[in-house]
Amino acid sequence: MLTLLQQMPVLIFIGAILFNWLSTFLGASLVYFTNKENQQIVSIALGSSAGIMIAASFFSLILPAMNLLENMPKWFLLIIPLGFLCGVIFLALCDHFLPHKHMISGEIEGVHSRFSKNQLLMLAMTLHNIPEGLAVGVAFASAHQQFIPALILSIGIGIQNFPEGTAIALPMHQYGKSRFVSMMYGQFSGIIEIPAAILGYIFASLIQNILPFALSFAAGAMLFVCVEDMIPEACCHRQIDIGALSCMIGFTVMMILDIMLS
Repeated sequence: MLTLLQQMPVLIFIGAILFNWLSTFLGASLVYFTNKENQQIVSIALGSSAGIMIAASFFSLILPAMNLLENMPKWFLLIIPLGFLCGVIFLALCDHFLPHKHMISGEIEGVHSRFSKNQLLMLAMTLHNIPEGLAVGVAFASAHQQFIPALILSIGIGIQNFPEGTAIALPMHQYGKSRFVSMMYGQFSGIIEIPAAILGYIFASLIQNILPFALSFAAGAMLFVCVEDMIPEACCHRQIDIGALSCMIGFTVMMILDIMLS
């Protein structure tokens, strides 16, 4: 019985990353039921995902990092902005060098490549989902000290993965892929989170003293993706009001989730 209790965080972690993939898969499957020309759905999906990620960065990553340092000398709290900025810089470098294509605007960033539009779009979603996977892994690595924030974060990521799967599959269908292939592309973006989460979990578990830095790093990486990519994409093509309102609703959903479960 004691062994099972000790293994609970690991078992829930495995269930959480599988839930995140399944949520992405279900969201991508909506390509069978929606109009492939509907840009509003993609804007709503991206906006709500961004809102959830912004709230999760604060409530489930930065605040737990501060709690881990509450009994330390005050200058130790500087680890949090340092980790945050390192996460931002890491994603900024990835964004600068990794070739990728924005979903709605069609803008291509990164170094020049011969990849197709679909391949560039998949690289963009890889850039989106790596920080999410890292965040879940790092949060569960600290679960023996603060279990609830990790659980809230994983649920929030899972919720936002549903519209994110839709936001990937619909543009793929617009580029001429079949509904089935578009759905497979969409669910693949959720699979990317699994190795990222495992790496984050292993790294933070092996070096327990780095947990506050790792949580802040994940928060910075997630917020960079939201501000640089997801929010501008949600609000382009005359979808400003829809994208902004969806972002606020997503933030509110995550805030309510944190209040009710914590």
